[in-house]
Amino acid sequence: HEQPDANPNAALYDIKAHFQGRSAGGRMNTTSSDAGYNDRMVALRAALATLAAQIAPKVYEHGFLKR
Repeated sequence: HEQPDANPNAALYDIKAHFQGRSAGGRMNTTSSDAGYNDRMVALRAALATLAAQIAPKVYEHGFLKR
């Protein structure tokens, strides 16, 4: 955290709110004008989908959810 005002405890929601901004009505915007942020979010969503695919069988196998 090289930036002086950086919050090391910021949650993903806080980070998204910072980069995506909010509409006049207070709702979080769906996109950001920062191309680097958008690229990282695409990569994060892909990684989360891969993780979900790996976890899903175990969720049922260990009884966290029933089919």
